[in-house]
Amino acid sequence: MVNILVINGSPLGKKGITYILQEAFVRGVSEAGGNVEEVFLNKKKIAPCLGCFGCWIKTPGKCVIKDDQADLLQQCLWADILVLATPLYVDGMTAQAKTFVDRMVPLALPEIAIENGHCRHPRRHAHKWKFVLISNCGFYEKDNFDALVLHCKRMCLNFHADYVGELLRPHGPILRYPEMLPEEINGVLNAAAKAGEELATAESLSREVMDAVAAEIVPRAAYLQGTNVYWNQELEKMPGGRGKL
Repeated sequence: MVNILVINGSPLGKKGITYILQEAFVRGVSEAGGNVEEVFLNKKKIAPCLGCFGCWIKTPGKCVIKDDQADLLQQCLWADILVLATPLYVDGMTAQAKTFVDRMVPLALPEIAIENGHCRHPRRHAHKWKFVLISNCGFYEKDNFDALVLHCKRMCLNFHADYVGELLRPHGPILRYPEMLPEEINGVLNAAAKAGEELATAESLSREVMDAVAAEIVPRAAYLQGTNVYWNQELEKMPGGRGKL
């Protein structure tokens, strides 16, 4: 039975839009019989990496910083598949997610070896992961995720992990309003659940489910209009009024 660890890097945790996708995905994993655990980084204390290399020299395999990351690394070694769930922040992952990733250095050895013609740090443990990305953004177009997807693929090369695929939700805020587009939004969430089922049973993701999660479910003009109406309403709530966009 496959062990799946979902790392949620949203500062909003369960209140974030990314979790709407994650929740459906996790349901699919569980219903298919997979073992799944969830970690919410907004509930953890993880300091930034000091760049001291103490985890390679002074205390090999252990970070000199005493915080929640040590326990998270043990959970990572339990997992067969790591899932990073993060909203898109400035074309990349959140600060919380990046700090977690940076602090995974103790799992590597300091030596440099040539692998497939490229310099890499060997794994400290024989354990090898598969990796999946879950993300959402407020912009309409799917290509806004390109930099994040590339980052994760390159990250997997350094982790010696197999990149399985991604569940990307452009114009993600629409997921907060299922009453507006019930059929379309249910289609997205059902696809996310199907992705969890596929990962639990076959340790892979089909192009069909990835495309269904990212489907355009509202015209761009209507999405922009609705989004700007929302922000204008929020601005009007401010004391003294800040006017409209």
